[in-house]
Amino acid sequence: MKDAPYDPAAESTYECLECGDTVTATTNPGTCPACGVAYRNTAMPIE
Repeated sequence: MKDAPYDPAAESTYECLECGDTVTATTNPGTCPACGVAYRNTAMPIE
């Protein structure tokens, strides 16, 4: 089994779990300007 290719310079979609705001960026954008909750990378599973 191989790991999926990873390109750190590629853009990812980040989502605020509180209000649903989304942003596309190459690095984590930090906190949502609308509600102040941290963004999460949608490519990472929630477990």
